[in-house]
Amino acid sequence: MNKSNTETNETIRTAPDYVNRVTLVGYLGGAPEPHDKCAVLSLATKRSWLVGKDWKSETEWHRVVAWGKLAEAVKPLAKGDHVQIEGDLRSHEYDRPVEGTNATVKVRAWDIRADSIRKLAKLQPAA
Repeated sequence: MNKSNTETNETIRTAPDYVNRVTLVGYLGGAPEPHDKCAVLSLATKRSWLVGKDWKSETEWHRVVAWGKLAEAVKPLAKGDHVQIEGDLRSHEYDRPVEGTNATVKVRAWDIRADSIRKLAKLQPAA
């Protein structure tokens, strides 16, 4: 039952070398903004923690881009809708003008390129 070193290494490897996967659950900050072949959504997520007896929280805003058929499918969504978004994280650079000068500054922006967007049902309080 001797296995070669190569066989052992291949059977131990359980995860891919690279993974770029994002899953977010939150609330839309507005209706999707339609563009040429895409739609841009603003998604708020929140984290909370306890400090002594007081709860603190922080809201994070995410720019989500949906392309093609998915961009068409998100048109009915509205501000405040509870959604789950899955996709991958993308970055891009652009030149932003510096106010009052002719200079520009390179800015790196991060987006989530959505693969799926699901509207979640809001739970009704128990009667």
